[in-house]
Amino acid sequence: MGEEYDIIQKGRRKGQLASPNRPGVRKEFKNEYTIDELLKVIYDHYDMSDQVSEVAIRNAYNEIAGTLIVQLTRKVEFKEGTLTLTVASAALKQELSYHKEGIKTKINAKIGEEKVKKIVIH
Repeated sequence: MGEEYDIIQKGRRKGQLASPNRPGVRKEFKNEYTIDELLKVIYDHYDMSDQVSEVAIRNAYNEIAGTLIVQLTRKVEFKEGTLTLTVASAALKQELSYHKEGIKTKINAKIGEEKVKKIVIH
């Protein structure tokens, strides 16, 4: 492949990515980051982490709720730890209110963070 490839491979175990947070990475590889780490830095720098969280929460809700419930949900908003759902029917509102805690737990598990603190259904 080339000398540069050989130098990079010497600093890693098989399958290991060079990342400053991983043990065993040699000093000359400390400036290499994963895409996930770079995106987090960019989002934090430009104050976009809330918008990214909102999109992740909406996508998680759409996956968890299923197509029929998503079609009957008029609006999904997330702000300051509260997920607000506006639904088309009273029956769906009642049904979702019974499952608030389960929905909250599944969404938080899906996004990997404890972002949703409360769910409000209108």
